[in-house]
Amino acid sequence: MAVDPAPDPAAVDNDPANGGRSPAAGRGGRGGRAGSRAGAPEVPRPTPEGSLKAALGAAPTLGRLWSSEVAGYSIRFTSRLADPDGSERVILITDRRLGAWNDLWKPVGTDPPNNYEFSVVELHLNSKGEGEGKVSLTGKIVADGTAKTFGLENYAASPVVLKNVRRR
Repeated sequence: MAVDPAPDPAAVDNDPANGGRSPAAGRGGRGGRAGSRAGAPEVPRPTPEGSLKAALGAAPTLGRLWSSEVAGYSIRFTSRLADPDGSERVILITDRRLGAWNDLWKPVGTDPPNNYEFSVVELHLNSKGEGEGKVSLTGKIVADGTAKTFGLENYAASPVVLKNVRRR
């Protein structure tokens, strides 16, 4: 919400014919829009990543992703998409970036292409429940409006991070 600063008393026209308004205020209409006045602070628009981070923070914990780190990662979003051939795609989103506490999740020899404060894990499993997983640490995330979920942009080109994944 934008808050307009108090008007400068010197800029107020005390002429009763003008209603005591500022000469620049005009007569009638809806008035100015927030942020349109010179010197008024601009309200930053939330980014899609910021909106997702806020939603993840408010979501309940659905499970935990454990690694060799002391603390696990809270899973705040899950999605399972089954294909007619029996294969499936599973999406898990954590509320913190994998490797937030150390460099165990940092991809070797590369700098992350993004600065997400959360992680998206995308698993692809065949009809036998075996497969692999890739993580947003090495790629960008995209919204899949058709399936109403998220995924990794260009999954096929991303490096495999989780090998020998099996459904139990």
